Amino acid sequence: MNEQQQISRYVSYMYSYPHKTAYRTLTPQVSLSPYLERLEGREASLYFHIPFCAHKCGYCNLFSQQCCDAERISLYLHTMRRQAEQLSVAAQGLKFTSFAVGGGTPLILDEGQLEELFCLAELFGVHPSRVFTSVETSPEYTQKSVLRQLRARGVERLSMGVQSFNETELKKLKRRPGLGTVVGALENIVEAGFPQFNLDLIYGIEGQTVESFMRSLNTALTYRPNELFIYPLYVRPGTRINVRSTDDIGYAIYKSARELLVGQGFVQTSMRRFVRRETTETEFSCGDEVMLSCGAGGRSYLGNLHYATPYAVRQQAIADEIDHYIRTTDFMTAANGFLLSTEEMQIRFIIKNLMYYRGVDLAEYEKRFGEKPDRNLFREFTDRGWIEGTGRIVRLTEEGMAYSDYIGQAFISPAVRKLMSEYVYP
Repeated sequence: MNEQQQISRYVSYMYSYPHKTAYRTLTPQVSLSPYLERLEGREASLYFHIPFCAHKCGYCNLFSQQCCDAERISLYLHTMRRQAEQLSVAAQGLKFTSFAVGGGTPLILDEGQLEELFCLAELFGVHPSRVFTSVETSPEYTQKSVLRQLRARGVERLSMGVQSFNETELKKLKRRPGLGTVVGALENIVEAGFPQFNLDLIYGIEGQTVESFMRSLNTALTYRPNELFIYPLYVRPGTRINVRSTDDIGYAIYKSARELLVGQGFVQTSMRRFVRRETTETEFSCGDEVMLSCGAGGRSYLGNLHYATPYAVRQQAIADEIDHYIRTTDFMTAANGFLLSTEEMQIRFIIKNLMYYRGVDLAEYEKRFGEKPDRNLFREFTDRGWIEGTGRIVRLTEEGMAYSDYIGQAFISPAVRKLMSEYVYP
């Protein structure tokens, strides 16, 4: 047990594979057409990325620029239209079953611009009233009229980052919206009546205690979200946060939060995500999902081709990439990304499914890859009591779920690990 306590649970945020820091310039650039043709008939997700925020929070390492320049945002949307017009023709063979708008802060757009965004989705045959649609926002952008617009359009899920209901902790995170703004936003969201409503909270903030986090969590629950993401705070390159609480405090907070949420009927589907609704039976995480993105910063998965704008965290580098995106005319080639070998696809399948509560289906793995995974891959964590399963399914135990980010890192291939370690943050 002492050995386990010395292992950091919070190595790095592990949610996809390979990470964008493993992407590189593709030489020559890769045409998207043959990949889209091979995927004809497949179900897919459509993602629109709006990389603008009124304020860049101290912990944020996402591809987002602090910018409220109306002309710049307008130019960006015009570029998205050019991209959507090109991609939608080539992607007619895909069956889009979900649509998400993320950022940044998508609701920084005015109502007319949001309507334009939905019109762009319709080029792909996507109508929010017909496919599952999710939109992200922040407390500053939750005006009643905009929320009514989203509901009228059929948006089912709204997600908002609160992070904490403690003013001192919000200041430690260098997060601007005060509690008054947060409470007003929550009241508007509840009144709008989204079928699915998610809130994000962060633990591991310097000076945070189990008690202070649980007060925030209990406050969040009074607004009756049916989904909660509980994120550990990481100290990451390019951000303005360089200190967090100890692993022991973070883990104590996580355990208390998990106990409360499970006790109230939430299902834990990953280290971070807790869901309370009638069923999660239709949810899956297969590791070979198809996703097509529009906008700077969004990543696309087309079979073994993963591509995206070059990863950046610092504001000037992000602004430069957005400028480059606005100048782009050809959106039918990928210039920056990663071509996954069969081995990398196998690793992705394991990571994506093992980090999810349903676990790795060994029969499904064999069906996809023509061979069984090496059981020795799981032995170390099985011996520690973090992985269980002797039959068809291999999954994380309750304790293993808490070590998700540590466990996930262990499956990264040497080649991808080398690329990540060599990445120079612009």
